[in-house]
Amino acid sequence: MNYPIRIWFLFVLITVLFTVSCSAESSNPNKSTEAEKEMKSGPQPVFPHPEIDISLTQLKKLIDSEPVFVQETILARPQYFLELAQQFLDLPSWAGVLVDKDHPLPEEYAPDDLVLLSNYPLTLNRSDLRLSRVCMPSVLAMTEAARIDNIELVYSSAFRSYSYQQGLYERYVDRHGQKEADRFSARPGTSQHQLGTTIDFGSISPEFGDTPAGQWLRKEAWKYGFSLSYPEGEEKLTGYMFEIWHYRYITPSGTRLEREFFGGLQQHMLEFFHRHRNFLENQ
Repeated sequence: MNYPIRIWFLFVLITVLFTVSCSAESSNPNKSTEAEKEMKSGPQPVFPHPEIDISLTQLKKLIDSEPVFVQETILARPQYFLELAQQFLDLPSWAGVLVDKDHPLPEEYAPDDLVLLSNYPLTLNRSDLRLSRVCMPSVLAMTEAARIDNIELVYSSAFRSYSYQQGLYERYVDRHGQKEADRFSARPGTSQHQLGTTIDFGSISPEFGDTPAGQWLRKEAWKYGFSLSYPEGEEKLTGYMFEIWHYRYITPSGTRLEREFFGGLQQHMLEFFHRHRNFLENQ
């Protein structure tokens, strides 16, 4: 067989094989059925995570009692929300525990890793201040960053035991009356300071907000995991008047979640996870 004929024969053979293959595919009614269905139906509203696997319908139902602005921000980026929520759920319980007038800590509660702040290069109003060790890397990083900006952070109050808070609250009641004292002083067991992850800065007064340190913290503290617990105009929500000096450490994951989806309101976020933690953790 000469060379042109061999080429012609090979071409015919390839054509026949291709025709047979196409015929076999078209005769199989089940071929590509699943792919065609997927193309017609579009992507399914499911947002998987190694620990959270929840549909859009479930998520909408979960948040339908939340403030409208929280619903809108979550539904605008549900996958991003679930990723941050999982990071927050993975943190130790102290980071997200709700401590307020309706959710007290046990009288005997105290962190087992308290350290003296006087052992660190910090500016203190009192030499006996203590914090949970888990805060210290962020405390030191934040202090360093402030100093680079020519700001000196003054640490004025930190961990308070149940008994210490009891004495403090009783003195305020004697001085101001219970109704007024309840606006700015926590009853024993309901103070975030008992967690050992909360700090009062500077003068512990409204004037602190006008100082360079107060203004710097408002802008920068969240980057280091510190959240302003009692913002201005939110006394109805938090139960306390505006405290520009009072910051709780909820970790950078927590402050990011708070800012992105809860309007920068710690109380909204902690209440949300208090209500829904069990559901989210069991998905």
